[in-house]
Amino acid sequence: MPTVLHAEQQRLAAVHALQWLETANNENFDRICRLAAAYFNVPTALISLVEKDRQWFAGRVGFEACETPIEQSFCRYSLDHPGVMHVPDARLDQRFAHNPLVTATGGICFYAGAPLRDRNGLALGSLCIIDKAPHPLAAHELAALEDFAEMVMVQIEQSQLLRYRDPVSQLPNLEQFRIDTQGLKEAEANARLLLVMRVQDTYCNAPLALEESGGSGLAQRRETALRLRHRLEGVAELYHISERDFCLMLTCTAHRQQELFRALVALISEPFAPQTTRIGVATCELGNQSAADLLRKATHAVELAIARQSPWAVYDEAQDRAQRRAFELLSDFPAALDNGDLYLEYQPRFSLHDGRLLSAEALIRWRHPRLGALSPAEFIPLIEGAGQISRVTCWVIDRALSELTAWSDDEIRLSINLSALDFKGLDIARTLSRACQRYRIAPHRLEVEITEGEWIRANPQVIAQLAAVRQLGVDVAIDDFGTGYSNFAYLHEIPANVLKLDKSLVTDLEHRPRHRIIARSVFKLAHELGYRTVAEGIETVRCLNLVREYGCHEAQGYFLSRPLPLAHFTRPCDDIALGLNPHQPARSDAPVAVAVRA
Repeated sequence: MPTVLHAEQQRLAAVHALQWLETANNENFDRICRLAAAYFNVPTALISLVEKDRQWFAGRVGFEACETPIEQSFCRYSLDHPGVMHVPDARLDQRFAHNPLVTATGGICFYAGAPLRDRNGLALGSLCIIDKAPHPLAAHELAALEDFAEMVMVQIEQSQLLRYRDPVSQLPNLEQFRIDTQGLKEAEANARLLLVMRVQDTYCNAPLALEESGGSGLAQRRETALRLRHRLEGVAELYHISERDFCLMLTCTAHRQQELFRALVALISEPFAPQTTRIGVATCELGNQSAADLLRKATHAVELAIARQSPWAVYDEAQDRAQRRAFELLSDFPAALDNGDLYLEYQPRFSLHDGRLLSAEALIRWRHPRLGALSPAEFIPLIEGAGQISRVTCWVIDRALSELTAWSDDEIRLSINLSALDFKGLDIARTLSRACQRYRIAPHRLEVEITEGEWIRANPQVIAQLAAVRQLGVDVAIDDFGTGYSNFAYLHEIPANVLKLDKSLVTDLEHRPRHRIIARSVFKLAHELGYRTVAEGIETVRCLNLVREYGCHEAQGYFLSRPLPLAHFTRPCDDIALGLNPHQPARSDAPVAVAVRA
């Protein structure tokens, strides 16, 4: 019994592997059915594949249904028949006399089916012919029916070859790799080593290569496959998994992994010119990863080798995890713009003359439903890299100005950050002007912040856009001043009226003498040139006293206030203020009362 059960399981697995034929609409199978029906002068011919609970037809003529329940199947009886199963009159056969296909008006009377056997001798189904009247067959007709069945199997094997072999290299393809490796036990004690080799763009566009060079691209593809197959003969099975990618997998003891890896890399790289191939490697020491996981990781390693311009690379779990997280964030971001996962907080900025709250900087926040609170330092660079930052900027402008209408103090200004990419995709002045009109906000209550850099002067359109913003009445602040391309010599070319000293020069100012010299000089010169100055990154009272002593106008930082939700600005802002004595001389050693009671 166990042997019979195992044989049936093998047979069902073989039929299951052909299920793709059910929707393939292969005209050749229907053509064979038409030939058989004409040869035997019968109205119906079927190519039946028999599963556990049903039979379905890869080809048919003269029969409406595309499948029938297994209980109605004649063909299931032919599976164990040594040759053609011939039923001259089903009405007289106890197996079929009560079958609905027989008892129906104009039902089946005659049936003959030749089993469809694969190379392993497994019966997959049958090629059968059916008539509504008795139809005896001569010996030569029985032999002919078997010949038709063999024609069907040849067609099935050719279809499988096209499905499971690369049409150019004739190597087993990705589908075959999945079939060959799906039975591997994930808890195998042996280590596994999987290599993916990518041949560079020599024939990445095969149709174009075929057209322009008489097929040389496809010829090179075949040559590559031949070289690799020759090198790996007797070593490992080679698979052609995509147009440019080949792979192989080996098992070995864990202590031989490194040795085997280096030997394989040398073996498959040697026949090719330098820089024409890249190899990605993925390993697992205890055989506890599936072949599909290893293939994904080795493919990622190929991309890593290409990025590093290295001949090979080993899968990096941390980098792959980071890339998958980045992909997830980019995928989720558009929905977050619409469903409320994105919101704004505002970090106050204070006068160093009298401690008043002067303005607040709009800062975007993301509360991801699965990953929790995300830092803008993580997702904003991804959005910029994907070319979507201008959409975010428009969202921030619209949301910030709509919320500004609810602020209790209509003298407090709002500061909005812009990206360098915004000047390529947006008309900044028009976007701000329309938002101001929509929400009835005076433009002088707004400030835009741009990070200093050579990009400002490199594009005349940037200067023109900033000039239009200033003409609108909106302040322009140069953020992070003091890093990168800081240069007072070109500041006169930029229509800015506010300088924000970078927090790297402000934070810990009391312990860095050189930074104190730089900060004092910047504030002095900026004041003489007419700029309003801001120190960001204030984290201690000592630092606050120093920048006040140096003549800085405004200050911002966690010591003064962290970013606050909208609710803090919709009520009286007396609880968001600094306790400064405007009549007390600014000295670095003088105490300053900080009263941020938000």
